[in-house]
Amino acid sequence: MRAAGGRYARISTPRGRKFRLSHGRLDYRPCFLLVLYSVACLRVSQLNELARESLRSCLDGEIWIQGEVHGLKVHAKSGHVYFDLVEKAPGSREGYIAKISCAFFRGAYLKWRSALKSSGMQSFELASGIEVKLKARVDLFVREGRYQLIVSEIDPAYTFGAIARRREQTIESLRSEGLLERNKALTFPRIPQHVGLITSDGSAAFNDFMHIINDSGYSFSILLFDAHMQGENTVPEVVAGIEALKRHPLVDVVVIIRGGGARTDLFSFDDPAICRAIALCGKPVVTGIGHEVDVSVADLVAHTCCVTPTDAARCLVSAMNEVWDRLDQACLEISYRSREIVQKAGDRLRLSASGLGHLTRRWMVSALSAIKEVTFYLHTALTRDLAAEERMLAMTGLSLENGSRAALRREMQALDGLPHSIIRDADARLMLQETVINRIQQILCDHARAALVRQQDRLEHLGSLFAVLDPSGVLRRGYSMTVDGSGRVLMDAAQVRKGECITTVLARGRIVSTVKDREES
Repeated sequence: MRAAGGRYARISTPRGRKFRLSHGRLDYRPCFLLVLYSVACLRVSQLNELARESLRSCLDGEIWIQGEVHGLKVHAKSGHVYFDLVEKAPGSREGYIAKISCAFFRGAYLKWRSALKSSGMQSFELASGIEVKLKARVDLFVREGRYQLIVSEIDPAYTFGAIARRREQTIESLRSEGLLERNKALTFPRIPQHVGLITSDGSAAFNDFMHIINDSGYSFSILLFDAHMQGENTVPEVVAGIEALKRHPLVDVVVIIRGGGARTDLFSFDDPAICRAIALCGKPVVTGIGHEVDVSVADLVAHTCCVTPTDAARCLVSAMNEVWDRLDQACLEISYRSREIVQKAGDRLRLSASGLGHLTRRWMVSALSAIKEVTFYLHTALTRDLAAEERMLAMTGLSLENGSRAALRREMQALDGLPHSIIRDADARLMLQETVINRIQQILCDHARAALVRQQDRLEHLGSLFAVLDPSGVLRRGYSMTVDGSGRVLMDAAQVRKGECITTVLARGRIVSTVKDREES
């Protein structure tokens, strides 16, 4: 409705209820009528001021709103807290259907923290991804033209309840899918030397974990996947780390660690995506998330749940200690068994040596007797054979000599009656025959001497063999022979009695001793 002079007027409705909540949706009522008086154009600041006044008129006072926190930021200089409050579709974890910016100014924030402390809920911390119910007034930042909520209070009980509900839903979903015990069914490596570690590089959890590993003295191989362990990036980065490490051929076990904090800081580890990734991981997963009182769904589905990052490291070191203890025990058992076997073998060897010595002495005595008999027989036979050969040679020589002389006499007698030429021819033939006879005689003499040399060599060989087998030679090699008082050779300790005198025959001299004790084998 236009007025003179180009002015405008604002006419407001009576103060009272400006909106009502019907079936979860706000039912807005008109709050004012704006009448412009001949206004050609508005400046941006005027437009934003009008919008701000309109919001204040329609939504006067503070209201309670629920949603999920995203993009949480704390201004380092002012101490103000800024974040977005989003609404997601039921059953959806990605995207959102509505979003509004929120500002939690420093004064209101500190007052709210003081109220939490007095009520015993100081462990509650704001974090991206948690569902909250907050009290705020609707405002518009004129300078930026940004519609936002000015937060004065957040209800932690609602957040804890939402976290608990989501946790129970996740656990029930995993149980129905058979994933709650799947990773626990995997066999934990006996030597978890190659470790895939998911945590924030340089964090206190990482340093505590590596301190235990480095002090253990074992040669662990740590493959680190650097991931955010708090905030909006926690879920996708942890899931990506699990997927990457489970495909790595050198990783034996996957370890997920994070230091302690508020309960709201750990809600990401109740996320179904992380829990399913752990359950479906083809390698055992060890978790060390938070403190002793913090048990996330990720801890429930993991193969081994440790209360802290330090305990997760100790779990790996303990597995290595068990292997080392088994090796030590095996070494002790092997050493004990080896000594036992060596001792038994030594006893058997000493027994065998004693029996072998006894058998050797018996064999030596028998061998000496046999050698003496054989030597005597050989000497007798050789002497007899040599005498026979000599007699035969003598008779043969004598016979040849007599025969030759007789033949010569006959030939001489026959030649006396022959002519001179015949005598000359006969002389020549006789000389030739004499030469042949001499040659034959020489051959016979050579054969006889060769036979004598061979027999002499045989006698010398038998003599040397006899000298080797002579008991005196055995004595000269360091052996001894013991006889009793009657001169009988002792071969068994049972042949003597205590107090009896025995004589030990050496290579040079004899030793007379008295038996004090004896040991029978």
